[in-house]
Amino acid sequence: MRIKSIEFSGYKSFPGDNEGSGSQTLKLAPLVLIFGKNNSGKSSTARLPRFLLGGMECSDGKVLPLEVRGLRYGAKFLDVVHGGAFYQKPFFRVQAENEDGFIDFSVKLYSEGVFSAEDAPLVWSYMMTAPKEVNIFSPETKVGFSGLLPPGNEWGDIRRAAGLVLDEMVHIGPIRKSINPSYSNLSFERIDFEGANVPQMLRADYRLADAVGRWYAEHMEGWRLSLQRDSESFSVRLTRGGINSNLAYGGEGLQQVLPVVAHQLWRQAGIPRYFLDVVEQPELHLHAAAQAPLADLFINTANLGSGCTIVETNSEPLLLRVQRRVAEGLIGPEKVSIYYIQANESGSELIPIELSADGEVAWWPAGVFEEDFSEVAAIRRAQRDKKSRSDSAIRNSSGSIERK
Repeated sequence: MRIKSIEFSGYKSFPGDNEGSGSQTLKLAPLVLIFGKNNSGKSSTARLPRFLLGGMECSDGKVLPLEVRGLRYGAKFLDVVHGGAFYQKPFFRVQAENEDGFIDFSVKLYSEGVFSAEDAPLVWSYMMTAPKEVNIFSPETKVGFSGLLPPGNEWGDIRRAAGLVLDEMVHIGPIRKSINPSYSNLSFERIDFEGANVPQMLRADYRLADAVGRWYAEHMEGWRLSLQRDSESFSVRLTRGGINSNLAYGGEGLQQVLPVVAHQLWRQAGIPRYFLDVVEQPELHLHAAAQAPLADLFINTANLGSGCTIVETNSEPLLLRVQRRVAEGLIGPEKVSIYYIQANESGSELIPIELSADGEVAWWPAGVFEEDFSEVAAIRRAQRDKKSRSDSAIRNSSGSIERK
């Protein structure tokens, strides 16, 4: 299953009018960048596909489970409702492609009252146009739902497809676990939310460990990362020149970025298959000069065309590097979706930022990276003015010579 777009309203910080208008739309490209100020709804947006996939996989009466593969979205249904109001009716629409064709359904949920806040949500209305037409008004018909798909066993293939996407998903949270001074020789299973077991991942794959080590040497001021065996355990080391130190005692940025780097290089070396990954705040604790190379990692993964990586970030160097690579023709603008979340008194709004083929953004919110964007614009104006004056001087000089 390949999710193409998600439409939503009345979810978390995003308001809704219960009539389905004023909804937000998140279109998934191979690389999705989500920007916004603190507490604007960046994480809620980045985590939404996982939330809805959990509902699509669900086969019991929870309709929309509040815990999906260990990640909790709230203690009760009203925790995911805008303003926590029982009278709000969150709306979700999912458009996806499956092996058997297109999937397009929308659902509006509700709670029966403030005293039902602890109960699972109910379906207010439901409409599916593909793979077949389904139109249900639940309060009137009292239809019971198992997850976000209509009742009945015929939807098993879609449930399994949603589950497979969740099985494949790698979700790296905003704060990764610090590196330990040493690790036991345990087997590696998968990258977890905190990236805590990435050292075991590198130990199990020497080619990946070498690729990560080379990436560090190139982009982390010459510090090469490697593993060192210590009797019945091993440690993660940093070497440069004659210095050999334990990463556990190195800079926090060098530790925090390890799961992100390992994850991207692992994707690029893997078997091409659809994935939907989420990386939150990849730039955490990194100096600005070290943030731009992360963009190249994400771009290389996006160019594989196998899946989608959603990146929740506030890194200006990362954005500028993406713009530069688009301008250089190293990634097409159609492979990148950029969103800014604008928060105001009534709630948040998900605003798409159009990216042109020459790497320019059509719009950017005032006060966000404004100074640097203004400086770049001023530099370009000065360059054009300088060239114009130079061309004018050449024409005038040529005219004077001809008159003589």
